Amino acid sequence: MQNFDFIDNRVFDDRTTAFAPQCGQIKPGDNPFTGTPLDTGTKVFPNGDIEIGIYAPNAREVQVVFGIRGNSPYPMTKGENGVWKLHLAYDPKFKGPKAFHFSVDGAEVVSPFCSQYYSHSKAINYVEIPDPDAPFVLMQDVPHGAITTEYYWSNAQQTWQRCLVYTPPMYHEGGEYPVLYLQHGMGENETSWIYNAKANHIMDNLIAEGKAVPFIIVMNDGMVHMAGDMKRKDGGALADNILKDCLPMIEKKYRVKKDKWHRAIAGFSMGSMQACVIALSHPEMFSYVGLFSGFMRYLGNDTSYETNAHLKLMDDKVRFLKEFKLFYRSRGSEDGYMSFFIDDDKICSEHGYDQYPNYECKIVEGYPHDWAVLRVLLHDFAQKIFRD
Repeated sequence: MQNFDFIDNRVFDDRTTAFAPQCGQIKPGDNPFTGTPLDTGTKVFPNGDIEIGIYAPNAREVQVVFGIRGNSPYPMTKGENGVWKLHLAYDPKFKGPKAFHFSVDGAEVVSPFCSQYYSHSKAINYVEIPDPDAPFVLMQDVPHGAITTEYYWSNAQQTWQRCLVYTPPMYHEGGEYPVLYLQHGMGENETSWIYNAKANHIMDNLIAEGKAVPFIIVMNDGMVHMAGDMKRKDGGALADNILKDCLPMIEKKYRVKKDKWHRAIAGFSMGSMQACVIALSHPEMFSYVGLFSGFMRYLGNDTSYETNAHLKLMDDKVRFLKEFKLFYRSRGSEDGYMSFFIDDDKICSEHGYDQYPNYECKIVEGYPHDWAVLRVLLHDFAQKIFRD
């Protein structure tokens, strides 16, 4: 039987809504100090099983809908006290942070008594299912870096933008540091790499172990659009935000190394496509590229090689080897977008990219297209960059 002794680690309390255990629910209308407690919210048991509960005494049908299993909702069972429950046995292929919402008589409901983060273009509940393959996310007795919120004016959007900045534990001691510009996926935002992926804890632990060169991480909102165009864009607005507005602000305000050899750009899913387009379109700006569960080509109706002009840079092997120290692609073996990645694999093979010494492609067994694998991939990528 599994026995996970880390389920009470404080890293799992570190979420957008609080850094403390979730308060319990009492029956509506009861005295807040002496009222009847209700067995709602999420529980994680030492063997990895989970239990989810919600109070809905007048509901006829309640289900739990996981984001990654949205087409297969789980029916809940109603108890005499009006609390609906779902108990799921531990599944080693269903681990890490899993987003979910409740379907209450067909209405989508997010419970204030379950942990929340931002994903699927909204605040959503999630449960942290033990992942024995990711001990590096745990909060340990090591020096911890800082997360700072920065605001800057976006000329592309003609409005203010926000980014989050991770500085390593020794930043206050002086010196200059490399920078990784790190993007989230579709339907997420700049908070996701911190609260969903635990990027700061991953970095703190790697630095303490001497496995990663200390560097700064800048996380921007990738769900952006040009001024006057309310459609969400994948390319131009974000490129302008980063290259023309955010990067100059970071290099003016922070002690960073200001050459391309000390800049990296990476992202998850949509963010990986953005990273690929920006890096290959501006090879003078970045020397490391990371595509996590990611796409080399624009997402949309026409994803042909011919219409993705940024990929033409890779045809010039001499220049590609000169401009980039690492072009990294990775994904989980259970990723639902595997067919897209296989098509990218074919492009790389047909054009000989997969033979370039600065190209790396890997598959991590057992992970789907969600934040569980992102923790593993960031942990791997972070150890490979800024080494010389």
